[in-house]
Amino acid sequence: MKTKLFATLSAVALALGLAGCDSTTYTYPMTYQIPIGSSQVTSAYGPQNLNVSASKDISVQPGVPLYYQVVSPISLTLYIFDKTGPGTGGPMLGQMQGENVTSSVTPSSGTLEFVFSAAQMNTGGTVQFTISDRPLAAAMNSAMAPTTTQTTTTQTTTTVTPATVPMH
Repeated sequence: MKTKLFATLSAVALALGLAGCDSTTYTYPMTYQIPIGSSQVTSAYGPQNLNVSASKDISVQPGVPLYYQVVSPISLTLYIFDKTGPGTGGPMLGQMQGENVTSSVTPSSGTLEFVFSAAQMNTGGTVQFTISDRPLAAAMNSAMAPTTTQTTTTQTTTTVTPATVPMH
C-alpha cells in the first residue's frame, strides 16, 4: 500500500515539477494562408485610401532568429512588430514591400506580429506565409515563374526539275 502511495505521490510531484518548465516546442517550417480582402477605394473627402491589411501573431523564442517568407498575388507592405505588451503593435523590427519577400528577424519578446498591407488596389487574394528556424530559399509566385516554350520545326524538301523549253 505504501509503495502505491509513494508511486502516486512521486508521479504527481514530477508532473507538477514539469508544469513549471517552459516546454514549448516549435515544429518548423510552418505555412499559413493569410486572406487579404478586396480594397474599396472610396472617399467623399480628400485622397482615396486603400487600407486593406491582415495580421498574424506568431509565438517565438526570444533571441532566436526566425526566418520567414511571404509569397503574395499582389504587391504588399509587410510590417513586423515585436509585441511587448497586450494589443497590437510594439517596436517595429522590419518593413518590406513586394510580392515575394524572404528574410529573417530576431525577436526580443515571445510574440511577433506580422502585418500584411495591400500596396495597390486589389480584388482579394491569399498570401502564403512560411516561418522556419532555418534559412528559406527564395520563392517565386506563379506570375514570376519562368515559362517553358516548346518549339517544333518542320523541314520541307522540294526537288526542282528543270523545265524543258523548245528551241526555235
